[in-house]
Amino acid sequence: MKHLTSSFSTLCFALLMSITAPAIGAEDNSLREALRTQVFASSVEALRQANAANAAVLTPETYRRGSRAYLRAEEAFDDGADVNRVANILEEANKEFLQAATMAPTVENFVTAAFQARSDALAADAKKRAPKLWEEAEIQLYEAASRAEKGREGRVSQYADKAEALYRDAELEAIETVLFTEIETEIAKAKKLDADDWAETSYQKAIDLLALARSTLAENRYDTDQPRNLAKQAMHNALYAQYVSRLADDIDDNDTTLEAILLEWQSILEPLGESVDVPMYFDNGPAASIELVVAAIEERTRVATLLAQDLSSARQNLRLLEDELASTQAELENREEAKARLDRRLALQAQQEKTVSRVESLFSKTEAEVVRAENRLIIRLVGLNFSFGSAELEPQHDAILSKLINAISEFPETPITIEGHTDSYGADATNMTLSVKRAESVAAYLLERVAIAPSQLSSVGYGETKPIANNETADGRSKNRRIDVVLYPSFWAN
Repeated sequence: MKHLTSSFSTLCFALLMSITAPAIGAEDNSLREALRTQVFASSVEALRQANAANAAVLTPETYRRGSRAYLRAEEAFDDGADVNRVANILEEANKEFLQAATMAPTVENFVTAAFQARSDALAADAKKRAPKLWEEAEIQLYEAASRAEKGREGRVSQYADKAEALYRDAELEAIETVLFTEIETEIAKAKKLDADDWAETSYQKAIDLLALARSTLAENRYDTDQPRNLAKQAMHNALYAQYVSRLADDIDDNDTTLEAILLEWQSILEPLGESVDVPMYFDNGPAASIELVVAAIEERTRVATLLAQDLSSARQNLRLLEDELASTQAELENREEAKARLDRRLALQAQQEKTVSRVESLFSKTEAEVVRAENRLIIRLVGLNFSFGSAELEPQHDAILSKLINAISEFPETPITIEGHTDSYGADATNMTLSVKRAESVAAYLLERVAIAPSQLSSVGYGETKPIANNETADGRSKNRRIDVVLYPSFWAN
Protein backbone atom coordinates (compact mmCIF):
# COMPACT_ATOMS: atom_id res chain seq x y z
CA MET A 1 0.00 0.00 0.00
CA LYS A 2 2.86 2.42 0.77
CA HIS A 3 4.27 1.66 -2.67
CA LEU A 4 0.86 2.42 -4.18
CA THR A 5 0.51 5.82 -2.47
CA SER A 6 4.11 6.70 -3.29
CA SER A 7 3.62 5.85 -6.96
CA PHE A 8 0.40 7.86 -6.98
CA SER A 9 2.21 10.89 -5.51
CA THR A 10 4.86 10.55 -8.22
CA LEU A 11 2.13 10.40 -10.85
CA CYS A 12 0.46 13.57 -9.53
CA PHE A 13 3.85 15.35 -9.43
CA ALA A 14 4.58 14.36 -13.02
CA LEU A 15 1.12 15.57 -14.05
CA LEU A 16 1.67 18.98 -12.48
CA MET A 17 5.12 19.26 -14.03
CA SER A 18 3.72 18.42 -17.46
CA ILE A 19 1.25 21.30 -17.15
CA THR A 20 3.78 23.89 -16.03
CA ALA A 21 6.75 22.78 -18.21
CA PRO A 22 5.93 23.08 -21.99
CA ALA A 23 7.27 20.44 -24.38
CA ILE A 24 10.35 21.49 -26.29
CA GLY A 25 11.69 20.13 -29.56
CA ALA A 26 9.04 21.11 -32.11
CA GLU A 27 10.26 22.79 -35.23
CA ASP A 28 8.40 25.97 -34.37
CA ASN A 29 8.06 26.04 -30.58
CA SER A 30 5.68 29.02 -30.34
CA LEU A 31 3.22 27.51 -32.82
CA ARG A 32 3.51 24.13 -31.17
CA GLU A 33 2.73 25.63 -27.76
CA ALA A 34 -0.24 27.55 -29.14
CA LEU A 35 -1.57 24.27 -30.52
CA ARG A 36 -0.92 22.53 -27.22
CA THR A 37 -2.90 25.20 -25.31
CA GLN A 38 -5.83 24.74 -27.64
CA VAL A 39 -5.82 20.93 -27.58
CA PHE A 40 -5.37 20.61 -23.80
CA ALA A 41 -7.68 23.48 -22.75
CA SER A 42 -10.72 21.38 -21.85
CA SER A 43 -8.58 18.82 -19.97
CA VAL A 44 -6.82 21.53 -17.98
CA GLU A 45 -10.23 22.87 -16.94
CA ALA A 46 -11.47 19.38 -16.02
CA LEU A 47 -8.30 18.86 -13.96
CA ARG A 48 -8.87 22.20 -12.23
CA GLN A 49 -12.40 21.16 -11.27
CA ALA A 50 -11.14 17.82 -9.94
CA ASN A 51 -8.47 19.53 -7.85
CA ALA A 52 -10.98 22.07 -6.53
CA ALA A 53 -13.13 19.14 -5.33
CA ASN A 54 -10.09 17.51 -3.63
CA ALA A 55 -10.60 14.52 -5.90
CA ALA A 56 -6.99 13.35 -5.51
CA VAL A 57 -7.85 12.52 -1.89
CA LEU A 58 -11.58 11.77 -2.06
CA THR A 59 -11.81 9.83 -5.34
CA PRO A 60 -8.23 8.63 -5.77
CA GLU A 61 -8.85 5.75 -8.22
CA THR A 62 -10.85 7.80 -10.71
CA TYR A 63 -8.48 10.74 -10.36
CA ARG A 64 -5.52 8.46 -10.97
CA ARG A 65 -7.04 7.06 -14.18
CA GLY A 66 -7.59 10.61 -15.40
CA SER A 67 -4.02 11.56 -14.47
CA ARG A 68 -2.55 8.60 -16.34
CA ALA A 69 -4.60 9.38 -19.44
CA TYR A 70 -3.48 13.01 -19.26
CA LEU A 71 0.18 11.99 -19.03
CA ARG A 72 -0.24 9.61 -22.00
CA ALA A 73 -1.65 12.51 -24.00
CA GLU A 74 1.33 14.64 -22.96
CA GLU A 75 3.78 11.99 -24.08
CA ALA A 76 1.95 11.49 -27.39
CA PHE A 77 1.88 15.22 -28.05
CA ASP A 78 5.58 15.60 -27.22
CA ASP A 79 6.39 12.70 -29.58
CA GLY A 80 4.62 14.53 -32.41
CA ALA A 81 1.55 12.27 -32.55
CA ASP A 82 -1.48 13.20 -34.61
CA VAL A 83 -3.66 15.81 -32.89
CA ASN A 84 -6.77 13.65 -33.25
CA ARG A 85 -5.05 10.80 -31.39
CA VAL A 86 -4.05 13.16 -28.62
CA ALA A 87 -7.58 14.52 -28.45
CA ASN A 88 -9.00 11.00 -28.14
CA ILE A 89 -6.72 10.25 -25.20
CA LEU A 90 -7.68 13.57 -23.58
CA GLU A 91 -11.35 12.67 -23.91
CA GLU A 92 -10.67 9.77 -21.58
CA ALA A 93 -8.83 12.10 -19.15
CA ASN A 94 -11.70 14.61 -19.27
CA LYS A 95 -14.24 11.92 -18.51
CA GLU A 96 -12.30 10.60 -15.49
CA PHE A 97 -11.51 14.04 -14.08
CA LEU A 98 -15.10 15.25 -14.32
CA GLN A 99 -16.39 11.99 -12.85
CA ALA A 100 -13.90 12.32 -9.99
CA ALA A 101 -15.05 15.89 -9.31
CA THR A 102 -18.72 14.84 -9.41
CA MET A 103 -18.25 11.87 -7.07
CA ALA A 104 -16.01 13.69 -4.55
CA PRO A 105 -18.80 15.39 -2.52
CA THR A 106 -20.60 12.06 -2.11
CA VAL A 107 -17.44 10.34 -0.91
CA GLU A 108 -16.72 13.23 1.43
CA ASN A 109 -20.00 12.52 3.24
CA PHE A 110 -18.54 9.13 4.24
CA VAL A 111 -15.18 10.52 5.44
CA THR A 112 -16.12 14.04 6.62
CA ALA A 113 -14.50 13.78 10.05
CA ALA A 114 -11.32 12.21 8.70
CA PHE A 115 -11.06 14.78 5.91
CA GLN A 116 -11.48 17.66 8.41
CA ALA A 117 -8.86 16.07 10.66
CA ARG A 118 -6.54 15.91 7.64
CA SER A 119 -7.03 19.64 7.01
CA ASP A 120 -6.30 20.46 10.67
CA ALA A 121 -3.19 18.27 10.60
CA LEU A 122 -1.97 20.01 7.43
CA ALA A 123 -2.45 23.40 9.09
CA ALA A 124 -0.22 22.21 11.96
CA ASP A 125 2.43 21.11 9.42
CA ALA A 126 2.02 17.50 10.56
CA LYS A 127 3.16 16.20 7.18
CA LYS A 128 6.64 17.50 8.03
CA ARG A 129 6.64 17.33 11.84
CA ALA A 130 4.91 13.95 12.29
CA PRO A 131 5.68 12.13 9.00
CA LYS A 132 5.17 8.57 10.26
CA LEU A 133 1.69 9.22 11.66
CA TRP A 134 0.82 11.30 8.61
CA GLU A 135 1.78 8.49 6.20
CA GLU A 136 -0.23 5.95 8.21
CA ALA A 137 -3.25 8.26 8.21
CA GLU A 138 -2.96 8.82 4.45
CA ILE A 139 -3.03 5.06 3.87
CA GLN A 140 -6.17 4.62 5.99
CA LEU A 141 -7.94 7.53 4.30
CA TYR A 142 -6.98 6.17 0.88
CA GLU A 143 -8.56 2.84 1.80
CA ALA A 144 -11.74 4.52 3.08
CA ALA A 145 -12.10 6.88 0.11
CA SER A 146 -11.35 4.26 -2.58
CA ARG A 147 -13.89 1.86 -1.07
CA ALA A 148 -16.57 4.56 -0.90
CA GLU A 149 -15.68 5.57 -4.44
CA LYS A 150 -16.31 1.99 -5.65
CA GLY A 151 -19.55 1.67 -3.67
CA ARG A 152 -18.02 -0.82 -1.22
CA GLU A 153 -19.31 0.92 1.90
CA GLY A 154 -18.99 -2.01 4.30
CA ARG A 155 -15.69 -1.06 5.98
CA VAL A 156 -15.44 2.58 4.96
CA SER A 157 -16.25 3.93 8.43
CA GLN A 158 -13.68 1.59 10.01
CA TYR A 159 -10.85 2.93 7.83
CA ALA A 160 -12.14 6.53 8.11
CA ASP A 161 -12.19 6.35 11.93
CA LYS A 162 -8.60 5.05 11.96
CA ALA A 163 -7.56 7.84 9.60
CA GLU A 164 -9.22 10.50 11.76
CA ALA A 165 -7.52 9.22 14.92
CA LEU A 166 -4.12 9.10 13.19
CA TYR A 167 -4.51 12.59 11.73
CA ARG A 168 -5.46 13.94 15.17
CA ASP A 169 -2.44 12.22 16.74
CA ALA A 170 -0.23 13.66 14.00
CA GLU A 171 -1.67 17.13 14.55
CA LEU A 172 -1.04 16.94 18.31
CA GLU A 173 2.48 15.61 17.80
CA ALA A 174 3.22 18.47 15.39
CA ILE A 175 1.95 21.09 17.85
CA GLU A 176 3.90 19.49 20.70
CA THR A 177 7.05 19.49 18.58
CA VAL A 178 6.77 23.24 18.10
CA LEU A 179 5.99 23.97 21.76
CA PHE A 180 8.07 21.46 23.67
CA THR A 181 11.16 20.37 21.70
CA GLU A 182 13.36 23.18 22.99
CA ILE A 183 12.38 22.70 26.66
CA GLU A 184 12.98 18.93 26.37
CA THR A 185 16.49 19.72 25.14
CA GLU A 186 17.16 22.05 28.10
CA ILE A 187 15.84 19.52 30.62
CA ALA A 188 18.17 16.92 29.09
CA LYS A 189 21.09 19.36 29.46
CA ALA A 190 20.16 19.88 33.12
CA LYS A 191 20.12 16.14 33.63
CA LYS A 192 23.65 15.83 32.20
CA LEU A 193 24.78 18.45 34.73
CA ASP A 194 23.34 16.29 37.55
CA ALA A 195 20.66 18.86 38.26
CA ASP A 196 18.54 16.13 39.81
CA ASP A 197 21.12 16.18 42.63
CA TRP A 198 22.44 19.76 42.65
CA ALA A 199 19.12 21.54 41.89
CA GLU A 200 16.50 18.92 42.62
CA THR A 201 13.59 21.32 43.23
CA SER A 202 14.02 23.39 40.07
CA TYR A 203 14.77 20.35 37.94
CA GLN A 204 11.67 18.48 39.13
CA LYS A 205 9.54 21.59 38.73
CA ALA A 206 10.65 21.89 35.09
CA ILE A 207 9.60 18.28 34.49
CA ASP A 208 6.25 18.74 36.25
CA LEU A 209 5.45 21.97 34.40
CA LEU A 210 6.26 20.35 31.06
CA ALA A 211 3.95 17.42 31.90
CA LEU A 212 1.19 19.85 32.88
CA ALA A 213 1.71 21.78 29.64
CA ARG A 214 1.33 18.55 27.66
CA SER A 215 -1.88 17.51 29.46
CA THR A 216 -3.34 21.02 29.11
CA LEU A 217 -2.60 20.99 25.38
CA ALA A 218 -4.12 17.52 25.03
CA GLU A 219 -7.36 18.80 26.59
CA ASN A 220 -7.66 21.62 24.06
CA ARG A 221 -5.04 21.72 21.33
CA TYR A 222 -6.55 24.86 19.80
CA ASP A 223 -5.83 27.06 22.82
CA THR A 224 -2.04 27.15 23.12
CA ASP A 225 -1.71 30.23 25.36
CA GLN A 226 -1.73 28.37 28.69
CA PRO A 227 0.48 25.42 27.62
CA ARG A 228 2.91 27.87 26.02
CA ASN A 229 3.10 29.84 29.27
CA LEU A 230 3.61 26.62 31.27
CA ALA A 231 6.35 25.54 28.87
CA LYS A 232 8.03 28.93 29.29
CA GLN A 233 7.98 28.49 33.08
CA ALA A 234 9.40 24.99 32.65
CA MET A 235 12.17 26.46 30.49
CA HIS A 236 13.09 29.02 33.18
CA ASN A 237 13.28 26.27 35.82
CA ALA A 238 15.39 24.05 33.57
CA LEU A 239 17.83 26.87 32.83
CA TYR A 240 17.96 27.81 36.51
CA ALA A 241 18.66 24.18 37.42
CA GLN A 242 21.58 24.23 34.96
CA TYR A 243 22.90 27.47 36.46
CA VAL A 244 22.71 26.16 40.03
CA SER A 245 24.31 22.88 39.01
CA ARG A 246 27.27 24.65 37.40
CA LEU A 247 27.78 26.82 40.49
CA ALA A 248 27.51 23.83 42.82
CA ASP A 249 29.98 21.89 40.68
CA ASP A 250 32.42 24.82 40.74
CA ILE A 251 32.18 25.00 44.54
CA ASP A 252 32.64 21.25 44.80
CA ASP A 253 35.76 21.47 42.61
CA ASN A 254 37.10 24.45 44.63
CA ASP A 255 36.91 26.66 41.51
CA THR A 256 34.91 29.22 43.50
CA THR A 257 33.37 29.76 46.93
CA LEU A 258 29.88 30.48 48.20
CA GLU A 259 31.08 33.85 49.48
CA ALA A 260 32.45 34.79 46.04
CA ILE A 261 29.12 33.95 44.45
CA LEU A 262 27.14 36.01 46.98
CA LEU A 263 29.50 38.97 46.61
CA GLU A 264 29.05 38.83 42.85
CA TRP A 265 25.26 38.88 43.26
CA GLN A 266 25.57 41.82 45.65
CA SER A 267 27.61 43.79 43.11
CA ILE A 268 24.93 43.06 40.48
CA LEU A 269 22.08 44.27 42.72
CA GLU A 270 23.76 47.41 44.07
CA PRO A 271 23.20 49.47 40.86
CA LEU A 272 19.48 48.74 41.18
CA GLY A 273 19.43 50.46 44.55
CA GLU A 274 21.48 53.35 43.24
CA SER A 275 18.99 53.89 40.41
CA VAL A 276 16.23 54.65 42.93
CA ASP A 277 18.54 56.30 45.51
CA VAL A 278 18.26 53.49 48.06
CA PRO A 279 21.44 52.17 49.74
CA MET A 280 21.56 48.39 49.69
CA TYR A 281 23.06 46.38 52.53
CA PHE A 282 23.18 42.60 52.67
CA ASP A 283 23.99 42.04 56.32
CA ASN A 284 21.24 39.42 56.65
CA GLY A 285 20.67 38.70 52.97
CA PRO A 286 19.05 40.81 50.26
CA ALA A 287 15.39 40.66 51.43
CA ALA A 288 15.30 43.91 53.45
CA SER A 289 17.10 45.94 50.77
CA ILE A 290 14.92 44.54 48.02
CA GLU A 291 11.80 45.56 49.96
CA LEU A 292 13.11 49.14 50.15
CA VAL A 293 13.82 49.16 46.40
CA VAL A 294 10.34 47.84 45.61
CA ALA A 295 8.75 50.49 47.83
CA ALA A 296 10.79 53.21 46.11
CA ILE A 297 9.75 51.97 42.66
CA GLU A 298 6.08 51.83 43.70
CA GLU A 299 6.27 55.39 44.98
CA ARG A 300 7.83 56.60 41.74
CA THR A 301 5.12 54.78 39.80
CA ARG A 302 2.43 56.48 41.90
CA VAL A 303 3.97 59.88 41.30
CA ALA A 304 4.26 59.17 37.58
CA THR A 305 0.57 58.26 37.46
CA LEU A 306 -0.40 61.51 39.19
CA LEU A 307 1.81 63.49 36.82
CA ALA A 308 0.22 61.75 33.83
CA GLN A 309 -3.25 62.68 35.09
CA ASP A 310 -2.14 66.26 35.68
CA LEU A 311 -0.70 66.32 32.16
CA SER A 312 -4.01 65.06 30.77
CA SER A 313 -5.88 67.82 32.60
CA ALA A 314 -3.35 70.41 31.43
CA ARG A 315 -3.80 69.29 27.84
CA GLN A 316 -7.57 69.64 28.18
CA ASN A 317 -7.14 73.14 29.58
CA LEU A 318 -4.73 73.96 26.78
CA ARG A 319 -7.26 72.88 24.18
CA LEU A 320 -9.88 75.05 25.87
CA LEU A 321 -7.52 78.01 25.82
CA GLU A 322 -6.58 77.42 22.19
CA ASP A 323 -10.25 77.21 21.19
CA GLU A 324 -11.07 80.35 23.04
CA LEU A 325 -8.05 82.16 21.62
CA ALA A 326 -9.18 81.37 18.10
CA SER A 327 -12.69 82.50 18.97
CA THR A 328 -11.38 85.67 20.60
CA GLN A 329 -9.27 86.53 17.59
CA ALA A 330 -12.34 86.20 15.40
CA GLU A 331 -14.43 88.34 17.74
CA LEU A 332 -12.11 91.15 18.78
CA GLU A 333 -15.03 93.53 18.88
CA ASN A 334 -16.61 91.56 21.71
CA ARG A 335 -13.70 90.84 24.05
CA GLU A 336 -15.69 91.10 27.24
CA GLU A 337 -18.20 88.52 26.10
CA ALA A 338 -15.40 86.16 25.03
CA LYS A 339 -13.70 86.52 28.41
CA ALA A 340 -16.93 85.80 30.27
CA ARG A 341 -17.47 82.67 28.16
CA LEU A 342 -13.93 81.53 28.87
CA ASP A 343 -14.41 82.08 32.59
CA ARG A 344 -17.62 80.04 32.54
CA ARG A 345 -15.96 77.17 30.73
CA LEU A 346 -12.95 77.18 33.03
CA ALA A 347 -15.27 77.24 36.03
CA LEU A 348 -17.16 74.29 34.58
CA GLN A 349 -13.85 72.53 34.03
CA ALA A 350 -12.90 73.09 37.67
CA GLN A 351 -16.31 71.89 38.83
CA GLN A 352 -16.03 68.71 36.77
CA GLU A 353 -12.51 68.07 38.07
CA LYS A 354 -13.96 68.15 41.58
CA THR A 355 -16.62 65.69 40.43
CA VAL A 356 -13.95 63.30 39.16
CA SER A 357 -12.10 63.61 42.47
CA ARG A 358 -15.29 62.70 44.35
CA VAL A 359 -15.71 59.62 42.15
CA GLU A 360 -12.12 58.58 42.85
CA SER A 361 -12.74 58.87 46.59
CA LEU A 362 -15.74 56.52 46.43
CA PHE A 363 -13.63 53.43 45.78
CA SER A 364 -10.76 51.76 47.61
CA LYS A 365 -7.74 50.51 45.65
CA THR A 366 -9.00 46.93 45.87
CA GLU A 367 -12.44 47.92 44.52
CA ALA A 368 -11.75 50.09 41.49
CA GLU A 369 -9.20 52.16 39.63
CA VAL A 370 -10.41 55.49 38.24
CA VAL A 371 -8.46 56.40 35.12
CA ARG A 372 -8.74 59.77 33.39
CA ALA A 373 -8.09 59.46 29.64
CA GLU A 374 -8.22 62.07 26.88
CA ASN A 375 -12.01 62.34 26.52
CA ARG A 376 -13.37 59.73 28.90
CA LEU A 377 -13.36 58.51 32.45
CA ILE A 378 -12.75 54.80 33.05
CA ILE A 379 -13.92 53.12 36.26
CA ARG A 380 -11.99 49.82 36.24
CA LEU A 381 -13.83 47.47 38.63
CA VAL A 382 -10.87 45.37 39.76
CA GLY A 383 -12.85 44.13 42.76
CA LEU A 384 -15.74 42.75 40.66
CA ASN A 385 -14.67 39.11 40.23
CA PHE A 386 -17.04 36.70 38.50
CA SER A 387 -17.01 32.98 39.25
CA PHE A 388 -14.98 30.90 36.80
CA GLY A 389 -16.75 30.68 33.45
CA SER A 390 -19.81 32.58 34.81
CA ALA A 391 -21.44 35.87 33.85
CA GLU A 392 -23.89 35.91 36.77
CA LEU A 393 -23.72 38.75 39.31
CA GLU A 394 -23.84 37.54 42.90
CA PRO A 395 -24.87 39.16 46.22
CA GLN A 396 -21.26 39.95 47.16
CA HIS A 397 -21.09 42.26 44.14
CA ASP A 398 -23.84 44.57 45.48
CA ALA A 399 -21.48 46.72 47.58
CA ILE A 400 -19.15 47.71 44.75
CA LEU A 401 -22.04 48.08 42.28
CA SER A 402 -23.79 50.39 44.73
CA LYS A 403 -20.69 52.60 44.71
CA LEU A 404 -20.69 52.45 40.92
CA ILE A 405 -24.28 53.72 40.88
CA ASN A 406 -23.23 56.65 43.09
CA ALA A 407 -20.35 57.39 40.74
CA ILE A 408 -22.59 57.33 37.67
CA SER A 409 -25.07 59.68 39.33
CA GLU A 410 -22.33 62.33 39.32
CA PHE A 411 -22.58 62.43 35.51
CA PRO A 412 -26.27 62.76 34.50
CA GLU A 413 -27.04 62.26 30.81
CA THR A 414 -23.48 61.08 30.17
CA PRO A 415 -23.06 58.24 27.59
CA ILE A 416 -21.77 55.09 29.28
CA THR A 417 -20.20 51.94 27.82
CA ILE A 418 -19.76 48.74 29.86
CA GLU A 419 -16.70 46.86 28.57
CA GLY A 420 -16.04 43.19 29.37
CA HIS A 421 -12.47 41.82 29.21
CA THR A 422 -10.84 38.42 29.90
CA ASP A 423 -7.32 37.06 30.18
CA SER A 424 -5.75 34.98 27.40
CA TYR A 425 -6.49 31.57 28.91
CA GLY A 426 -9.25 29.69 27.12
CA ALA A 427 -10.36 29.63 23.48
CA ASP A 428 -10.62 33.04 21.78
CA ALA A 429 -14.28 32.55 20.82
CA THR A 430 -15.24 31.39 24.33
CA ASN A 431 -13.47 34.38 25.93
CA MET A 432 -15.21 36.78 23.55
CA THR A 433 -18.64 35.33 24.35
CA LEU A 434 -17.96 35.37 28.11
CA SER A 435 -16.78 39.01 28.03
CA VAL A 436 -19.95 40.06 26.16
CA LYS A 437 -22.23 38.28 28.64
CA ARG A 438 -20.45 39.77 31.67
CA ALA A 439 -20.71 43.28 30.25
CA GLU A 440 -24.42 42.70 29.52
CA SER A 441 -24.98 41.49 33.12
CA VAL A 442 -23.56 44.73 34.56
CA ALA A 443 -25.51 46.85 32.05
CA ALA A 444 -28.77 45.05 32.93
CA TYR A 445 -28.07 45.58 36.64
CA LEU A 446 -27.66 49.34 36.13
CA LEU A 447 -30.76 49.68 33.93
CA GLU A 448 -32.85 48.10 36.68
CA ARG A 449 -31.59 50.42 39.42
CA VAL A 450 -30.58 53.73 37.82
CA ALA A 451 -32.79 56.30 36.11
CA ILE A 452 -30.91 56.09 32.85
CA ALA A 453 -32.18 55.89 29.26
CA PRO A 454 -31.33 52.61 27.46
CA SER A 455 -29.93 54.67 24.60
CA GLN A 456 -27.46 56.24 27.01
CA LEU A 457 -26.02 52.88 28.10
CA SER A 458 -24.29 50.31 25.89
CA SER A 459 -22.22 47.17 26.50
CA VAL A 460 -19.46 45.46 24.53
CA GLY A 461 -17.09 42.52 25.01
CA TYR A 462 -13.47 42.51 23.90
CA GLY A 463 -12.44 39.02 25.08
CA GLU A 464 -8.68 38.82 25.48
CA THR A 465 -7.86 41.45 22.81
CA LYS A 466 -7.15 44.44 25.11
CA PRO A 467 -4.90 43.34 27.98
CA ILE A 468 -3.61 45.93 30.46
CA ALA A 469 -1.12 43.57 32.12
CA ASN A 470 1.08 40.56 31.36
CA ASN A 471 -0.98 37.42 30.67
CA GLU A 472 2.03 35.28 31.59
CA THR A 473 1.60 35.97 35.33
CA ALA A 474 -1.31 35.16 37.64
CA ASP A 475 -1.46 38.79 38.85
CA GLY A 476 -1.45 40.05 35.27
CA ARG A 477 -4.22 37.68 34.24
CA SER A 478 -6.28 38.77 37.25
CA LYS A 479 -5.98 42.41 36.15
CA ASN A 480 -6.97 41.52 32.59
CA ARG A 481 -10.18 39.79 33.80
CA ARG A 482 -12.10 43.00 34.40
CA ILE A 483 -15.16 45.16 33.78
CA ASP A 484 -14.41 48.71 32.60
CA VAL A 485 -17.18 51.30 32.94
CA VAL A 486 -16.36 54.05 30.43
CA LEU A 487 -18.05 57.44 30.76
CA TYR A 488 -17.86 60.26 28.20
CA PRO A 489 -18.48 63.50 30.16
CA SER A 490 -19.75 66.31 27.95
CA PHE A 491 -17.20 68.77 29.27
CA TRP A 492 -14.42 66.57 27.81
CA ALA A 493 -16.12 66.18 24.44
CA ASN A 494 -14.61 69.45 23.31
